Amino acid sequence: MNRPAIITGYFITICVLGCLLAYPIYLLIDADFERIVSRTILILAVVLFYPTCKLLSITNIASLGWIKTHAMKSLVQSWTLGFIMLLPISIFYFSCGFRVLEPGSVTILIILSASLSAILSGLLIGIIEESVFRGLLQSQLSQSMNTIVVIIIISALYSSVHFLQAPEHVSNTKIEWFTGFILLASAFTNFYNFNTFIDAWIALFLAGIFLSLVRMQTKNLIWCIGIHAGWVAHIKIFKEFTDRDNSVSCSSLASTYDNYVGELSALWIVLVLFVWGIIYLGIGRNSN
Repeated sequence: MNRPAIITGYFITICVLGCLLAYPIYLLIDADFERIVSRTILILAVVLFYPTCKLLSITNIASLGWIKTHAMKSLVQSWTLGFIMLLPISIFYFSCGFRVLEPGSVTILIILSASLSAILSGLLIGIIEESVFRGLLQSQLSQSMNTIVVIIIISALYSSVHFLQAPEHVSNTKIEWFTGFILLASAFTNFYNFNTFIDAWIALFLAGIFLSLVRMQTKNLIWCIGIHAGWVAHIKIFKEFTDRDNSVSCSSLASTYDNYVGELSALWIVLVLFVWGIIYLGIGRNSN
């Protein structure tokens, strides 16, 4: 069985099992069904990650990019880099009036609590998503496919999964054992309105390319995890203590997807990639 087939089977399995298990879980806890489906699929992605690696004959996590040497130092440095990378975007949003400070008093305890929650959330998201996309997918597909093609495919998939959200009317229907499949199928209908979030999709696609290039150059997945976690923490903290003002002209630079990523962040990543390319090419010439 070839590697692309095993990886495809991994994604199909977690989606099918997630939809099937969501109903009995819903009967037990009676929570929002759409949230149960998404969380169940996420948990299954983690649980079935190891068996999938075994099927792919992956016996060493280093082959996925998990480099243990100076792991904590790499994580701290990459997280800091990721957090700082978004500062120009946040400063611009704040200076043009798109984001304004929330009214009311803010205590040190509130700041610390929100920051800790954002950091932990970012690390969790970074570990799971990077292990799957830049770890499992990039390391395995690169063995049988052109690296550039692999990076484009992974980045497109990485961006697209952020928009798999079901319409509200689906989650309000009567919940039955097959509702999870209806919910999952309906989530793809978002792509009929691709033009409404194309700016955010492009920004996340470029972010995926950036992370894949980091993985390729450093050969260390921890750097991808740290940068990704730093991005998530920055956005969560910034949005936690500011409100948006859609009446200002610069609001169009942020997508309605999350009122942060969009045209501005896409342009910023292009600039970062451009500068990185110049530095990389310059180093390459000097080494020759």
